[in-house]
Amino acid sequence: MKKFAVLLSVLMILSTLLAACAAPAATEAPVVEAPAAAPVATEVPPTEAPAPVTITYWAFGSEGSAMADGTLWTDWYQKLFADYTAAHPNVTIDFALKGYDASGSTLAVDTAVAAGTPPDVYFDTKFRVKKYQDVKLLEDLTPALGADDLAAYDSAAMAGSKSGDMMWSIPADGGYWNMIVNKTIFETAGKTDLLPKGPDYSWTTEEFMTACEAINDPANKVYCTAFFAGSTSMDSATNEWLAGFPECQFFDTANTAYTVNSPACVEAFTFMHTIYEKGLMVPGAAGLIDDTTDPFWLTQQVAILGQGNWYDSITKKGIADGFIKPPFDYIFVQFPNKPGAPVTPVGMANPDVWGVFKQTDPAKLQAIYELVNYMQKPEIATAIAVGWGKIPVRTDATFESSDPAVAEPLAAARKFGSYDPYFVNGVPCNYNDVRQAWAETRQAFWQDNADVQALLDGFVERANGIVTSCP
Repeated sequence: MKKFAVLLSVLMILSTLLAACAAPAATEAPVVEAPAAAPVATEVPPTEAPAPVTITYWAFGSEGSAMADGTLWTDWYQKLFADYTAAHPNVTIDFALKGYDASGSTLAVDTAVAAGTPPDVYFDTKFRVKKYQDVKLLEDLTPALGADDLAAYDSAAMAGSKSGDMMWSIPADGGYWNMIVNKTIFETAGKTDLLPKGPDYSWTTEEFMTACEAINDPANKVYCTAFFAGSTSMDSATNEWLAGFPECQFFDTANTAYTVNSPACVEAFTFMHTIYEKGLMVPGAAGLIDDTTDPFWLTQQVAILGQGNWYDSITKKGIADGFIKPPFDYIFVQFPNKPGAPVTPVGMANPDVWGVFKQTDPAKLQAIYELVNYMQKPEIATAIAVGWGKIPVRTDATFESSDPAVAEPLAAARKFGSYDPYFVNGVPCNYNDVRQAWAETRQAFWQDNADVQALLDGFVERANGIVTSCP
């Protein structure tokens, strides 16, 4: 019994020793394995690739239409978008030219909108894009521009791209209105001393009238100038005359009201009607349109016109096609300013803008913002401007031209500022309806014994009725 007790004691001691030896093994195991597990804990999870995005991008034009240097617009855009998508592999751009195939209208876009399949991005002239803003179909593009971008824009161009604080478009370029003068007609008549002189080529309304009366010779089929009002086309060229009367405010943005019947505006239009009363313009302005006015310029029957870059372009085409023989010389001058007023700022004609139709996918909208930001950069927007024979509206665009039709308006705009003769600034809706009302007012204006005040009062009442009915 004693031996058994001893044996039991020995076994208990051995059991305690074995337990003591086993315990460290159980607690030390994690310490040995920890270094191997540490790298796993510090690995960065792989990022997910951006989701694929297809952006539909339409620009006004048609297949086969070319840039000023002869490059096809389709080729230029395809190369540009190939470079962009190479840097953004998740983005596909579905590009098309639309517009000319619908007689220069927005029929193609209107049809797509009606079908619920508008493009994502639409690039066209401001007043055509504006009608989609009128019915609240466009996105706010403020997030597409950085502070440096905003600071670089021509203020008049940017003001016309907003409705309140909402930026419904971003401008790329503008075709600037100045006056074009057939210098050959004045040289033949020995009257070049009456024309504005460089470097500013500015003149007052009095100086303009002196030259106009001196060169006007209807008996020999030469008129000083021409106006037309048979359609809404080129209304901006007539409106540009108001820039020389700075007190005349066509539209009051703050109060959303037309004010073109003010005393200052009546003064401006009374001056213009004097040109009519003295027979210094091609007859029949109320019924003339651009197509019926152009031949007077091309056949040298009119000496001065207010649509400088347009008549430059068709003159160059007429010379190239052999229609104009021999070619005649012409120069560019400022619209006349009221005596004592600053030199008339240069009018922006047909600014081209980007608009973006409403989106439901935030990720896609962000991709569109990034694409638009890329397109509006100075070097790309400048290429678009030059392709259309226009001028970039970013003041940081490193752009010069040896073509006087581009260089001289560009220099004048930089020196004297710019003016928006389309008057879409702040207009909440139905701008095209207002333009039609304005065309009808101008048709009544170019008549004998026109009551300028009454006509402008009638337009203001009608136009304000249109804009105050906006939703």
